Amino acid sequence: MTTALRPGWRPRWRRWRRNRPFAAGLLLGLGGLELICVSWVGLGFLRFTGTAGAASWTLGAVFVVSGVTTWRNPALRYFSGVLAAVLSLVTLVAANLGGLLLGFLLTAVGSALALAWIPQQALSNPEES
Repeated sequence: MTTALRPGWRPRWRRWRRNRPFAAGLLLGLGGLELICVSWVGLGFLRFTGTAGAASWTLGAVFVVSGVTTWRNPALRYFSGVLAAVLSLVTLVAANLGGLLLGFLLTAVGSALALAWIPQQALSNPEES
């Protein structure tokens, strides 16, 4: 039985994941998708139309892009983290309590993780700075 993936994919995945703020990008992306999904589905009893619906879609897309940016270019984590922290507060007012508070919590924690992440090289050699 052969696998579709090569045998060395797990070490490469771990190395890739550890060299960037993976959890921060994941939480930012999930928070953005949650904002979009809540406004899209409407939960049946709530109608998310008008400015709140447009804000949910726009802010959700910005959070998804911010999460992907932290993965693709970890050097931009400060920009993505600050942008996401400010916009997560904006979702409380503009996007139906931040996607019923779950989107707000995901994006707030994701932005905090992006700002707090330190590369492995900086941890291993503190005397070189």
